[in-house]
Amino acid sequence: MKIKFFLKNVGVMFIANLLMGCASQLTNGNAVAFESQSSKTVIQNKRHSSGIGLFVSRQQEYMYKILVAEIANRRGNNALAAKYFFDVAVQTSDPRFAERATRAALYAQEYDIATAAARLWVTIAPDNPYARKILGGVLLRQKRPDEAVVHLEAMLDTFKDDPKQIGSLISALLEAQTDKTLALDLIKKLVAKRPNNPVVLLTYARFLIRVEQLDQALKVLDTLLKQVPDHAEGVPLYAYLLEMQSKGAQALEWLEGALDKSPDQQEWRLMYARMLVDANQFEESIKQFKLLLSQSSQEEDEILYALGVLSLQIKEPDAAKKYFMALLDTGKKANTARYYLGQIAQDAKEPKKAISWYEQVEGGSNYLNAQARVALIFTELGELEKAVEHLRNVPVERLEEMITLMQLEGELLTEQKYYPEAMATYNRALKLAPDNTEVLYQRAMLHEKMGRIDLLERDLRHLLELEPENADALNALGYTLTEHTDRYQEAYELIKQALILSPTDYYILDSMGWVLYKMGEYADAIEYLRKAQATQEDPEMAAHLGEVLWVSGDQQAAKEVWEKAQLTFPSDENLREAVNRFLKYNGK
Repeated sequence: MKIKFFLKNVGVMFIANLLMGCASQLTNGNAVAFESQSSKTVIQNKRHSSGIGLFVSRQQEYMYKILVAEIANRRGNNALAAKYFFDVAVQTSDPRFAERATRAALYAQEYDIATAAARLWVTIAPDNPYARKILGGVLLRQKRPDEAVVHLEAMLDTFKDDPKQIGSLISALLEAQTDKTLALDLIKKLVAKRPNNPVVLLTYARFLIRVEQLDQALKVLDTLLKQVPDHAEGVPLYAYLLEMQSKGAQALEWLEGALDKSPDQQEWRLMYARMLVDANQFEESIKQFKLLLSQSSQEEDEILYALGVLSLQIKEPDAAKKYFMALLDTGKKANTARYYLGQIAQDAKEPKKAISWYEQVEGGSNYLNAQARVALIFTELGELEKAVEHLRNVPVERLEEMITLMQLEGELLTEQKYYPEAMATYNRALKLAPDNTEVLYQRAMLHEKMGRIDLLERDLRHLLELEPENADALNALGYTLTEHTDRYQEAYELIKQALILSPTDYYILDSMGWVLYKMGEYADAIEYLRKAQATQEDPEMAAHLGEVLWVSGDQQAAKEVWEKAQLTFPSDENLREAVNRFLKYNGK
C-alpha cells in the first residue's frame, strides 16, 4: 500500500511539473507554436475520431488550456492567462471564463484583449450588470464614451427594480477613471439620453460634487427633486451640499421642511439632528434624537450615545445617566457608557462610584482616559501613592500606551512638587523611547522648575533636531532664554520662528511681547501683548501686559488690566505677586 501510494503521488507531481514546464515555455514565446499544434490536433481529431472521441479530445484541450491559464495566472503572467481563458470562453460560451479573461487582461493592461473578452462576456450574459460595467470602463479607458454609454443604458433598462445597485455600479465606474474629464463626458452623455431618470441625475450630482462643481451639482439636484420631491437620497444630499457651501442655516431649513412632509424618514431626521449639533443647537437636537428613539430606530445605540453626550453638554447629568444606563443595556458601546457614567459620578463628587465605573472600562478609545481619571481621583483624595501605583499597574499592549501612562505619572508628581520622582519617571520613559518629543518637552519644563536651565536647553535643542518646526519647543526655549538669561536677540529669533509657524498662538504672541519688552521695544511689546490678551484671558499675560504698560508710563491702563485680571483669577499667586511688586513699590 505504501509503494502504490508513493507511486500515485509521483505521477501527480510529474503531471503538475510537466504542465508548469509547458506554461514556462509558453511564457517564453512559444504560445503561438502551442496554439498551432493544438489546432492541428483538433483537425486530426475531426478527421479521424468518432463523435465521442472528438468530445473527449475537446474536453482535454479545454482542461489543458484552463490548467495553463491557472498556472500562468498564479505566476503573475496575466497576459498569457487572459489569452487562454479567452480561448476557452470562445469555445465553451462559459461566462466564467469570459470574466476571468477580462480581469486577467485588465491586470496585464492588455486592453484589446480585455475589450474582446468583455464584449464576449456581455454577449454570453447580457443581463449581468458587472459585465456591462467592466466593458463600459474598458471602453471609456480607450476614450470611446459613445460606445460605453450604450452599456450604461442597458444596465438601467435591465435593472429598473434595483436603482440603488445600478447607481452604485455607475458611480464606481466613474470614480475608477483617472481621467475625470472623460468620466464627466460619459455621465453627461448618459444624462442627455436619460434626462429624467432619477438614478442618472443622482449619480451625476454625486460625481459633480466629487469633482468640486458644487453649483452645477445643486442645479442637477434641483431638477431631480422637482421630479421626485421626496427622493430618499436626493433630499439629504441637497442639504449636505448646502452645508458644503457654508449655507448651514439654509440646509437646516431645507431638512426641517422636508421632514414636515415626510416625518417617518429616519435617515433625514438623523442627519438633521447631527447638523443641529454642529450648529450648537443642542436643545433642538435632543428633541430630534428623542423622536428617533421613539421610532424604534435601528441605530438605537448611536442615538442613546448622542442623547447622553448632549445631556451632559446642557448640564443635565441625571438625563445623561439615564441614557448611558440604557446604552449599557443594549450591549453595545459598553465601555463608552461606563466611561461617561464614571465621569457623571466624578462630577457629582462620588469618587468611589466613579472609580468603580472607570475600572470597568476594558478597552476602546476611552480606556487610557479612564485610567488617567482614576489616578486623578486618587490624587485629589490625597492618595498620590495609590495614583502612581494604579498607573504603573494598568495593563497595556503597546509601548506608546505605556509612555502615555508614564507621562501622566510625571505630570501628577510634578503638580504635587515631587520633582525628583517626576524626573526619574521621565528618565525611565526616555530610556524606552529616547526620541519621544513629548517626553523631552515635559522633562525640559521640569528642568526649568528645578532651576536647571542648561539641561532645559539641552533637551529642547535635541527636540528641535528631531522636529525643527516644533513651534512649542521654539517658543519655550525662546521664552526661557528671555526670562533666565540676557540672550535676548537669540530668544527673539527663536520666538519669531515659532510665530511664523503659529501666528495666532496666544502663548507665542505673549512671548514675543515679553522679549520685545526686555529689548526696550515697549510700543511693539504692548501691541503683541494686547493681541495675546484679546485671544485668551490668562493671568500671566495680564501680569506681563500690566508691567509693560506701567514701565512705559501708562500706569492707569496697567491698573485697569490688573484689576480685571484679578476679578477673573482671584487666587493666582503669580498675578498677585506681579501686581504687588509695582503697587507696593510705588506706595499705592
